[in-house]
Amino acid sequence: MERLEISPSEIAQTVTDLFAEAGSPWNGDRTVIRRYGFAFLFVGLALALTLPLQHLFVHPFLFLFFAAVMASGWYGSTGPGLLAVLLSTVVVDYFFVQPLYSFAVNATEVAYVVAFVACALVASWVSSVKRETEEELRQARDQLEIRVAERTAELEKTIEELRENERQRMLLDSEKSALSDKLEARKIVERAKGILQRKLGIGEEEAYRALQRESQQRRKSMKDISESIILNEEMKRSSK
Repeated sequence: MERLEISPSEIAQTVTDLFAEAGSPWNGDRTVIRRYGFAFLFVGLALALTLPLQHLFVHPFLFLFFAAVMASGWYGSTGPGLLAVLLSTVVVDYFFVQPLYSFAVNATEVAYVVAFVACALVASWVSSVKRETEEELRQARDQLEIRVAERTAELEKTIEELRENERQRMLLDSEKSALSDKLEARKIVERAKGILQRKLGIGEEEAYRALQRESQQRRKSMKDISESIILNEEMKRSSK
């Protein structure tokens, strides 16, 4: 039976190449280290759970190691997923593929190992792509929420400005109306003063004081008194 020998140096070189492609996790970034740590954690759990099943099944490692690869791809993204595939392949070859406890692979097991690696790569790719898609959707949703919040704030600001403008307009209209009333009242008073001056033969100051006294005595405004004087004058003219 032919054996495929895999030396520890080749495994180390493969790990190094994988890190070089995916980006080295040992760059001081704790987040990256934690992501790659998921690969070791999940593969270690898969190994611990699979070893007791070694004597019950011919190949008991499939589902648990696939789950480890998918979990690594989900929580760590592409690089940790590929690392989990490599670790799973090495662990499966060493502990579960004949000859056991050796990195050699029998010719009869090559197809099975290749199929396992291919399926593990697909599982890692599917998991990482789905994770990245969900992350992009989450970021898009967060950005949309931020834009909605900004637009809402702008809308509220615009509404407040419109309310302030309306309040200022109403205040201005009220001031204009009050000023117009004052001007109208002044015209009426001036007209009544002229009537008193002609009828009583008094000056402008005396006429104004007369209107003022009449207003205080009757407890009416000078405008009302002036309107009464003008009305009486018009009635006298119309009766003649």
